[in-house]
Amino acid sequence: MRIEIIGISPLVQRKIYEKHNILSEEILLVLKENKPIFKKVGGNQIVAIGLCNRYITIFFYYNPKRKQATITTAHPSDRKQIKHYKKVRK
Repeated sequence: MRIEIIGISPLVQRKIYEKHNILSEEILLVLKENKPIFKKVGGNQIVAIGLCNRYITIFFYYNPKRKQATITTAHPSDRKQIKHYKKVRK
């Protein structure tokens, strides 16, 4: 999956920071530079798990024509997600 545009509304950005203490810069790093794993979870919604300074799980809608990810939420990955990431990335 190729992502060229990442959109995070100010409201979502604030919610993710206040609720999960994740900065938008961490999301950008995971999606653009750190080779996350992707899984389709319904419709056009995708979940990405990746590593920045910590493991982060990111939910977003993907527009394949524009190669755009619109972030809906993100949170620190749980143990199951981290285990899955490590298994796939071996």
